[in-house]
Amino acid sequence: MRRGAMIFSGIFLLAILVVLPTSQAATVKPIVIGVPTSLYTPFGRDGLKAVNLAVKEINAKGGVKVGTQRRPFKVVIADTRGGEPNTPVHDALMAYERLITKEKPDAIVVGAFRSEVLIAGMDLVAKYKIPQLSTIAQSPGFQKKFMKDPKKYKYLFRVTTDALVDATYLNNTLDILKKKFGLKNAYFIYQDTLWAKAFSGLMSRHCKKTGWKIVGFDGYAAGATDFSPALSKARESKVQLIGMVWDVPLGAGVFAKQYAAMKVPALLIGFIPPMASPMAVKTLGPGVEYSMSIEFPVGASLPLKKLPKTGDFLSKFKKEYGALPEAAAVNSSAYDAVFILANAIERTGSLNPDKLAAALEKTDYAGVSGRIRFNKQHIAVFGTKDPKKEGVCVIFQWQKDSAGKLKRVPVYPAFLAEGKIQLPPWMKK
Repeated sequence: MRRGAMIFSGIFLLAILVVLPTSQAATVKPIVIGVPTSLYTPFGRDGLKAVNLAVKEINAKGGVKVGTQRRPFKVVIADTRGGEPNTPVHDALMAYERLITKEKPDAIVVGAFRSEVLIAGMDLVAKYKIPQLSTIAQSPGFQKKFMKDPKKYKYLFRVTTDALVDATYLNNTLDILKKKFGLKNAYFIYQDTLWAKAFSGLMSRHCKKTGWKIVGFDGYAAGATDFSPALSKARESKVQLIGMVWDVPLGAGVFAKQYAAMKVPALLIGFIPPMASPMAVKTLGPGVEYSMSIEFPVGASLPLKKLPKTGDFLSKFKKEYGALPEAAAVNSSAYDAVFILANAIERTGSLNPDKLAAALEKTDYAGVSGRIRFNKQHIAVFGTKDPKKEGVCVIFQWQKDSAGKLKRVPVYPAFLAEGKIQLPPWMKK
């Protein structure tokens, strides 16, 4: 009996040692961060990983100070499937609303993948008065709708770039290609979604204004998997440059493989995720050489020598998950968004959505993607000149190093460049 009592006492003591910390931790109510996004896409998956990485770092230091109490972050997730080609906007919004009503998040980060979902979801976020820091969807339609009723939509913020910023970087690169190499005709292919059409449209209009001949401007449905008609047209027309904007993984991968297989003698530039990915050579082969992509914003997947914060973030990401992010876009925005939220909570000392929205408006944060501040339309200020004053992006090109190994080389803007643009040998006069 005595031995049994001792065993029982030991078990009871062990139970106390195990349960007490958990019980004590449970008395501290977590700050709930909602992540409703499309996990089908690398943008959604990597963005969620970036959020979890930031949360882990913040919680390891005791959490976020709300008034006099430190509280941990807790992440809740909803796969909206919004990035899948055949998912209706309504279905994605239903998943969004279920997360809000069931999990009752104090704030939302990352948010909608597809711009159509973001814009329709603005009314949902306004209805429930939840501060949201969007980090994927790129349509300029966000700020257009915001300005129709700033008071109603005051809870919504965009931490990342939009198609206007991305197109500006690519347009400036097109100017360099025209001036330095004499390129003069282009063909634009785009995914028939709001952000991609806006993105490509800005590039096409810029080319028309600056003397380029536009051979074509063709849109394909997001679920398309055959681009041979467009690539045949480009080859037959002796196009010098193909501007391609696409984000659905399957279609983008097919395009990249068809472009290489058909040996289209045109320089490829734009945003094609599989060709921009750090894994492109492994997944697509050496045909990625000379292709040029934008990474928006900096630090999404490419460490830059001149911006140490990009290397720090990506080193931590790789250590945590075993590889760099697959998507060459918006991951640094997701990571920055968590710290921006934490900073706003600590400054206002409250989770009240109105107070938190007011604090977010005053954001001035030196992040991985540059200096983040919001303008009157609640979008982060991005430019092309100085990461100490604004958020920035980078254009890179796949080039061979001295050992013959393909790597992504930053070529624009000049203050981030680690090499110069190279023209494929088949295009040299």
